[in-house]
Amino acid sequence: MTDLMPPTEHPAEPYCLAEVDLFRDLSRREMAALGARAPLRTVRAGQVVYTPLQPAVVLFIIKRGRIRLYRIAPDGRSVTTAVLGPGTVFGEMDSLGLRMHASWADALEASELCLMSRTDVQELLFTDPRIVLRIAEQLSTRVADLEVRLTDLTCKALAERVAGTLCQLARHAPAEPIRLTHQQLAALVGATRERTTTALGELARQHLIQLRRGKIVVHNPTRLAALADGAHPPTPTG
Repeated sequence: MTDLMPPTEHPAEPYCLAEVDLFRDLSRREMAALGARAPLRTVRAGQVVYTPLQPAVVLFIIKRGRIRLYRIAPDGRSVTTAVLGPGTVFGEMDSLGLRMHASWADALEASELCLMSRTDVQELLFTDPRIVLRIAEQLSTRVADLEVRLTDLTCKALAERVAGTLCQLARHAPAEPIRLTHQQLAALVGATRERTTTALGELARQHLIQLRRGKIVVHNPTRLAALADGAHPPTPTG
């Protein structure tokens, strides 16, 4: 692609895509054929993997980790439009209805990405209705998530936005800590780091989360989700 993704590419793995839910309808032989055409790259936390300043026609398939899609506002702020986890796709691939436009993408944590060219997509994905259906389902879900995110930014208080974002990030692996700095979370919720730290401190005092260095542990996802929906948990006694 570009020097934004340095040469950390691994040799093609026969089952590079075996753990990707997008291809769950395929046989192992079919996945092996796909994996041979989709090199695996490892990216570090914070690394930019796509920029509109150096556009490229490529499909990214997330095998492990989380990728943030965002835009840069005129005042320099980054506005997050999506947080994508394992099994999802993004990139510039108009044949699948995927367009990055002015969006950037960076890794929220160390991640593994499989890359496919336009030719590979047209020959291997676009001709398989099973895969096209799964991609259509993903895009539909992403549009709905974007509508929720825009509504939250407009209508919800910061504590509610923080709670909702933590619920979303914990959804795929609820038993694992969320690996985010306060600055990264601030970019996700559209606030300053200072205000985000204050909101996190309040959630910690309510025993909904625990703060660790570079990590956030969700202790009570049910009450956290209730707070995200506008309910204010009572202050615990004792």
